[in-house]
Amino acid sequence: MRFKKISLNLFSLLTIASASLLFSCKKDWTCECKTDMGDGSTFTTSSTIADKTKKDARDICNKSDVTMGGTLVTDCELK
Repeated sequence: MRFKKISLNLFSLLTIASASLLFSCKKDWTCECKTDMGDGSTFTTSSTIADKTKKDARDICNKSDVTMGGTLVTDCELK
């Protein structure tokens, strides 16, 4: 019983460590923006956000979201 508890705790620690490395890893990300032109047409662009963590890249990408006059809407998301 004690062995199961120790191995479970070790597994939990390894899982948490792996997840934190995955989310704190700096790499290049793609920000994809779709613009609704208000006349039924859409325009899609993408840009690279270099050497950032996922959180930082998402924050940068989300700053590109735009609404102008209710007709021109740009929605960006991290890919």
